[in-house]
Amino acid sequence: MFHRGDQTAIIWEPNDPAEPSKHITYNELYTRVKRFSNVLLSLGVKKGDRVAIYLPMIWQLPVAMLACARIGAVHTIVFGGFSAEALRDRILDAGAKVLITANGYWRSGKNVSSKANADIACDLCAKEGHTVDKVIVVKRLDKFEVPMKAGRDTWFEEELAAADISDECPAEWMDAEDPLFILYTSGSTGKPKGVLHTTGGYMVYTYATFKYIFDYKDKDVF
Repeated sequence: MFHRGDQTAIIWEPNDPAEPSKHITYNELYTRVKRFSNVLLSLGVKKGDRVAIYLPMIWQLPVAMLACARIGAVHTIVFGGFSAEALRDRILDAGAKVLITANGYWRSGKNVSSKANADIACDLCAKEGHTVDKVIVVKRLDKFEVPMKAGRDTWFEEELAAADISDECPAEWMDAEDPLFILYTSGSTGKPKGVLHTTGGYMVYTYATFKYIFDYKDKDVF
């Protein structure tokens, strides 16, 4: 597909040393991003819509980020360790109608239920008059049951593997100053402030930084 398509794009190391690591090639990543882009489109997400991502450090996180960028949706990533109230504040400020989270994850040897916090945050948003239409849940922990709200909640894995989801998804054409993502401050000194990053500016910045500051070569591993 591409000249470095079979190279490893992501090396994911789990919290538990007994759990196997995962290597994902650029071709595999590209296909997953296109498929998840189509998942988002099938749920009604379109250019300019905001999507909140509340995930631990797992491979589904960059897939969700890149899928949003591919269809022109504005993503905002919320640190997985933040409270339900902190998640609510960012969803409300961004006006996100879709939330991507996990059933739970490992932190310091303990199970943390992201979905429980996500449900509380959605309820708090509803009290403020804002409805989160769809919640996509990654099954990170096996045998870790969480309540799923009919009509709103779906499983990431099932959505990605659905037979009617295509492997092809043309990228949305974007202007250089179209919004790419919103990154919020911690809020430790007051209300969190959303910093808007634009498509052209951020992508050029990251490419130039990686090429000239990190001096990246094809065989390097970061």
